[in-house]
Amino acid sequence: MADELQEPVVESVSKGENLVVEPNPVSPIPKKSNKNLWIIAGITIALICICSIICLALVGTGVGKVMVERAPVEAVLDTFMKDMEAKDVESAYALFSPRVQRQIPIADVQEMIEGNNYVLFEGYQSLSVQNLNLTAAANTNPDLPQGTVANVNGFIQYSDDVTGNFTATLEKVDGKWMIHFINITVPPDKFQP
Repeated sequence: MADELQEPVVESVSKGENLVVEPNPVSPIPKKSNKNLWIIAGITIALICICSIICLALVGTGVGKVMVERAPVEAVLDTFMKDMEAKDVESAYALFSPRVQRQIPIADVQEMIEGNNYVLFEGYQSLSVQNLNLTAAANTNPDLPQGTVANVNGFIQYSDDVTGNFTATLEKVDGKWMIHFINITVPPDKFQP
């Protein structure tokens, strides 16, 4: 009964009979879905759009910040030039950051208005910033500017239609721009009497 072994049934085909083999219907190769491709393309396009929006926002805020800070930076440099032309060394020295005041004594600023050096300030009319580059600086050297730093350059207009150039670095101290460095150059004819 249960122990009986069943032998496989083997059918033999005699020579005279033709064997007809019916083909098994093979399912056609399934058409690959483009759904995954569309999902990947959609995600890629969405990421590109998001990155573009972020970049535009950062550039927009950077340009806006430069436009906002341009006037206060120009005002500090203009005040410095006016103080130096008026030979008000103490007021001019107060425009330098505390970091610079630790390194440079007021006597060095006094020397800037003595002798031929005064030519840099004599006849000062106006100042205009041409390039303004704002950065966030963190230096291990305590003598270098820290925090929000503005690197600027531009033109200085003197009486008698003389134009000079300046380069300056300012740092924001307690929300107020202060001078860290300034270099003024004038054409040689300004030195002529």
